[in-house]
Amino acid sequence: MTTIELFLKLVRNALWQTEEELPEELSVNMAVNIIRGCREQALAGLVIDALVRNKVRMPEEQYLEMMVMLMKVKQSNEEVNEGLRRLKELFDERQIEYAVVKGQAVGAYYPEPMLRQAGDIDYYCDEQNFPKAQEAVRETWGVSAQSKNYEHHMCFDYENVTYEAHFVLTKFYNRKKDQYWQKLVDEDQGCTVMVNGMKVRTLSPTLHALFIFIHLYKHLLNQGISFRQFCDLAVLLHYCNKEIDGGQIQEILNTVGLQRAYRAIGCVLTDTLGLPAKDLGCELTDRDRQYSKRIYAIVKCHGNMGHYNMRHPEIGWKHSVEVASMKLSHFAQLWPLAPSYSCRWIIHEFTRKFF
Repeated sequence: MTTIELFLKLVRNALWQTEEELPEELSVNMAVNIIRGCREQALAGLVIDALVRNKVRMPEEQYLEMMVMLMKVKQSNEEVNEGLRRLKELFDERQIEYAVVKGQAVGAYYPEPMLRQAGDIDYYCDEQNFPKAQEAVRETWGVSAQSKNYEHHMCFDYENVTYEAHFVLTKFYNRKKDQYWQKLVDEDQGCTVMVNGMKVRTLSPTLHALFIFIHLYKHLLNQGISFRQFCDLAVLLHYCNKEIDGGQIQEILNTVGLQRAYRAIGCVLTDTLGLPAKDLGCELTDRDRQYSKRIYAIVKCHGNMGHYNMRHPEIGWKHSVEVASMKLSHFAQLWPLAPSYSCRWIIHEFTRKFF
């Protein structure tokens, strides 16, 4: 059994609580590679907990390192959950309408939410509530969000937690499709999800799954993305299957031209992560699986947000050239999955960098 095969078995065991054939003991080399995979794919909590639950033995040094990693994942979740509590109380007090997206709002659906590796707190406010939210944060917490040249959101840090305040959820670089998507967001009824005992407002499961998929595909075209984001989409599709309108998902995908990209990513979710095929809401073909292999290779190579295995990780002209080369390579491999979106994205990406 290779390291990646074992790694994925552990991920499936964590996501679906399935029985997987696992070794009784890890060699030093295998344990070191598992640790590396945990870091690169942002899945330390899920994988390490699966090893512990299944009583897989390993060398003491690597065992201790894994326990530290597991502890840090849980501590990070505690910090982010506390940050979410502060945000919820502030917005509820000011009667500001918002929707928490991705992150903890998806992590709540995991079998063990505290094992998902936490990140930023992303929230969306419409054009009426966004200025109110910014004012509330500035007046109460004494911080101001910065745009940092982002086209969808502004960022700020408070009490060791990073927040991303979205005024737009995503763009298709096409006025008609942008208006179509924004109308869906404006009309979405939303729902609440329990996060660490709190009722938190988020998008409806149908729109949330679509948003996470679009976010995932955009990062694939960019520098890359980790298996954690694939796990998020798989978990939402599976555990919210009864609430998700599969027909509406396919209708929206057809309208924005991302149906083939969805099927290719769906192959990764089913063939690699073990998502039941019925949860996708569409049929998969051998042609879809050809592209899923390319996607798998990108994820495996570059890890979380494409930050791993780079020749020039330090900021500078060589780094910029390497990043541009990665984007062009990913575009060349994946553009047939969504020709219009991909071409508009690559043009936008390079023109905004140089003009």
